[in-house]
Amino acid sequence: MSEQSDSAAQANKPGLSEQALRSLKHIVDDEPIADGDHGLQELVDMHAVVPNTHSPGHWILLDPQQTAHNLLWNGITEVTGILNRLAKVPKITEVLAVEHDRGKWRDGVGSKYFDDPDQINAQLDKIMAGATEELLTAQPRKRSKSLLTMAMPRDVALLERGCTMRTLYPYSARVGVVEPKWMRQMAKQGAAVRTLSIPFPRMIIVDRRHAFIEDLVIDGAPPNAGWYVTDRPVVEWISMIFDLYWARADTWSQPLDHSGHVTSPIQRAILRELVAGFDQKQIAGRLQISDKTLSNHLVDLRTKLGLRTTYQLMHWWATSQENSSVLELRPGEEPPNFPGP
Repeated sequence: MSEQSDSAAQANKPGLSEQALRSLKHIVDDEPIADGDHGLQELVDMHAVVPNTHSPGHWILLDPQQTAHNLLWNGITEVTGILNRLAKVPKITEVLAVEHDRGKWRDGVGSKYFDDPDQINAQLDKIMAGATEELLTAQPRKRSKSLLTMAMPRDVALLERGCTMRTLYPYSARVGVVEPKWMRQMAKQGAAVRTLSIPFPRMIIVDRRHAFIEDLVIDGAPPNAGWYVTDRPVVEWISMIFDLYWARADTWSQPLDHSGHVTSPIQRAILRELVAGFDQKQIAGRLQISDKTLSNHLVDLRTKLGLRTTYQLMHWWATSQENSSVLELRPGEEPPNFPGP
């Protein structure tokens, strides 16, 4: 039999099983039907018949139009439910995909994801307690008094064990209240502290074998989420990045000498950020300085150069010899060695 004839045969079927048709004839002929009859149950399920309360074992056929209405309504309800469930599939898939990715990235080879700052600090305390050589920290954002107070005993204990410590802070930390006090105290303990006038990433490196870095992988991760990295080549690479920033930073204890240049390091950083397309509010946030401080630096430069507008200042900067990264190298200090030729 062909597919076309099969379809025609299906279309010509009455929609009821043979058992239901047989039971239907018994009902119309007012004949009794035994309990448990499968054909009767099919008619009951579609609300086509009801029991005759005056004659046990006998049934009454309801108005076919009402039965049809009930069947259509039930069908519409069922189809609506199916469509609603299907409509949720993309959202369910999206949620599952996010969690699948989180699980996939959470514990990779040589790295572990943390979304809770307390967990990160606990892991850091554990690693630092066993440190034997060096601690490198880059803190691009202002730190609260409570955080610095909590970190002080841990950092001092590390220095007392003979480890070295180098810490990078943003240029704005020089004019703060909390950070300068911490810098002075840690410098007395033997820590080396420098400030940097350009944006830099947050990182903590212990013995060049353990690194803690910010999360750039998981979408929607908490602001303080991060990764604990132990893969040796990756940690060495992170350490090299730290050394690059360190070589361009200013020692905390030394006065900021502009060495005869019109611009200071922070002013050059501001000008480079303007060239990169950031507005003044964005630049203030990236350099961790106030809007007023940034504005004062621009006014200072315009005054020195006899210019009236920032547009004129940017034209000067585009042609100035001070627009050179060579100025950011510290005198007598070699940049970190890169691997390879």
